[in-house]
Amino acid sequence: MKCPYCQQQMQEGFLSSRSPVFWSEEVSGLPLPARKGDLLLGGKLGLVVRPRAYLCRSCKTVITQYQ
Repeated sequence: MKCPYCQQQMQEGFLSSRSPVFWSEEVSGLPLPARKGDLLLGGKLGLVVRPRAYLCRSCKTVITQYQ
């Protein structure tokens, strides 16, 4: 996959974390989704999820899709 920002080849791999990986509009003090609109990036809380991701080392970008 080519990086949409710099057009360099991206490296395929997986995201890993000890805590759930989620998206939020604001930084929270909690290591899990706590606000309305927070989005868990795959699986359910309590399960180990390692979403596939693409890394561009050139422009330091990570791209992933969520389930």
